[in-house]
Amino acid sequence: MRRTARLVKIVNYFLHRALLPCEATVGENLILEHYALGVVIHPNVTIGDDCRIYHHVTIAGETALDSPDGVHIGDRVTLGVNSVIMPRSNTKLTIGDDAIIGAGAVVTRDVPPGAVMVGVPARIQKYRDDDTAAISHSPIAC
Repeated sequence: MRRTARLVKIVNYFLHRALLPCEATVGENLILEHYALGVVIHPNVTIGDDCRIYHHVTIAGETALDSPDGVHIGDRVTLGVNSVIMPRSNTKLTIGDDAIIGAGAVVTRDVPPGAVMVGVPARIQKYRDDDTAAISHSPIAC
């Protein structure tokens, strides 16, 4: 299946300018909005279940393929349009379950579960309230 995965990767790149490596680990029900236009994912990335990635998202990394470092994205995470996930060289970056990364945000540090991140560099704006799926305004220390 590796040859088929590499062929799909090449065709996807030429059609949509998206780099989706077959080495990345992806959970179930990943949704790539807008045909994954311009999405770039480093091979040393793990994406959880039920995640949603919008167009022009970059999930980068400066690690070797066999390194334990890289990016780990939890379950039910949303990555907004034009967001960038960029860990420091040879470090691990984790985005917790149910987090939302806003459009244009640049994430360089770990994101706690349920956090809503915005800005450059990304900062916690709010936390999601898991019981009601609404946004809560309670301050929580980072």
